[in-house]
Amino acid sequence: MNVKTFIVDAFTRESFKGNPAGVCLLDQPLAEPQMQAIAAELNLSETAFLVPMQHQDATYSIRYFTPSVEIAFCGHATLASAKVVLEKQGLPQVTFVTQEQLVLSAFSEEDGILMHFPLYPYAALAPLPMLLEALGLSGTYPLHFSEAIQMLVLEVPDKETLLQIKPDFARLLQLPISVNGLAVTAKSTDPGFDFYSRCFWPWVGIKEDPVTGSAHSVLAKIWADRLAKTELVAAQLSARGGQMQLTITGPNSLEVRSQAQIVLEGLLTLS
Repeated sequence: MNVKTFIVDAFTRESFKGNPAGVCLLDQPLAEPQMQAIAAELNLSETAFLVPMQHQDATYSIRYFTPSVEIAFCGHATLASAKVVLEKQGLPQVTFVTQEQLVLSAFSEEDGILMHFPLYPYAALAPLPMLLEALGLSGTYPLHFSEAIQMLVLEVPDKETLLQIKPDFARLLQLPISVNGLAVTAKSTDPGFDFYSRCFWPWVGIKEDPVTGSAHSVLAKIWADRLAKTELVAAQLSARGGQMQLTITGPNSLEVRSQAQIVLEGLLTLS
C-alpha cells in the first residue's frame, strides 16, 4: 500500500523556513499504531492524516500525530494540509474536522491561505518558581493557562529576554502541573509586529516548536486584551522563524493568514 505523502513548510514564504509538517492523503483511515509509526518515521513535530468525508465535498477528517503521541489540534499541520489540498486539487476552499469535532476551514487567497481557527480563553495562574528556574529567569512575570489546549503562557518584558531563554527541558518535565506546552511571549517594539513568541512542547516530544499555530489561538486573545486591538501581526522567534496575521472575528473565532511551501512530495510504502 502506498500513501501520498508531503512535507510542507508552514507559516513561511520560503522553503526551509517556518515549521515543517507531514501530510498524508489517505483513501481510508489507517490504524492508530500505523499513523503513529509514520509520524515517528517522518520525525517532524506533527504529521496530519487526511481522509475524505463521504457525501461532503472538499471536507476531510484530520488527525495529528507528533513522533510520540496524538494531539487534538495543530495549527501548522492544518495550514500544511490546506496547502496540499488547495494547491494539488485546485480547490478554492477546504474544511477539516478533527477527532474532537472541531471544524477548521481554509480558503485560498491571492497572497496565501486564510484559515478559521478557534479563539481560546485563558486564566491567570499563580507563579511557578520551578518554571522560571527551568527557563533561567528570575523575577516575577505574568503567567496564564489555557485549559482548552493545556498550555502555559508566560509573558516576559522584551524581545531580548525572550531570545536569551535556554530551557532546561528535564526541569520543565518536572513541573507540578499537567500541561502539553509552554508559550513564552513578549510585546514587540519593532514596526510590523505586535508581539513575539517562542513555544516549547517537551511534554509531547517537541523541545522547541518552530512556529505554533494552535498557540496563537490563545496568544491572539491575550494580546488583543493587552493592546485593545482585533488585528495583530505575530512572529515566532525560533531558529527557523515564521509569522502570521491574526484577526479576531468573534468571542470564540479567529482568522489566521499566512503562507506555506510544499518542499517534498512522494509515496510512502506500507508493507
